Amino acid sequence: MARRVVFDTNVLVSGYLWRGFARKALEKVRSGEWILLVSTDAINELIRVLAYHKFGLTPTEIQPIVQDLATFSEFVEVKTQVEIIKSDPTDNIFLALAIDGDADGIVSGDHHLIDLKKFKGIPIVSVRQFLSQ
Repeated sequence: MARRVVFDTNVLVSGYLWRGFARKALEKVRSGEWILLVSTDAINELIRVLAYHKFGLTPTEIQPIVQDLATFSEFVEVKTQVEIIKSDPTDNIFLALAIDGDADGIVSGDHHLIDLKKFKGIPIVSVRQFLSQ
């Protein structure tokens, strides 16, 4: 049975916009080796970040990314509230998703999450660590 994983926004944006380790992580999920978990909050956060001026993407360019993500992800209805990370509260979205989605891991490029190392028994790893598993 495939293991379940949460990617933070940082990993998804890097995976879609550039070639590199994050793209390889997306391919690992796409291959069915892992099940990628997403939620309404996680998708909304992805859309918000992709809309940053620095990426130069229009809503028309963002839509296919979100649609593609939906084709190989499992949607989780998140009920848990988490307020562990105070300095960047949006990071808590991924902790709550991991709990309610019964994730086997969280993959992040964000030091707020990486510094936790583990949350309620769920390992939090970098993209490189994920790829070496």
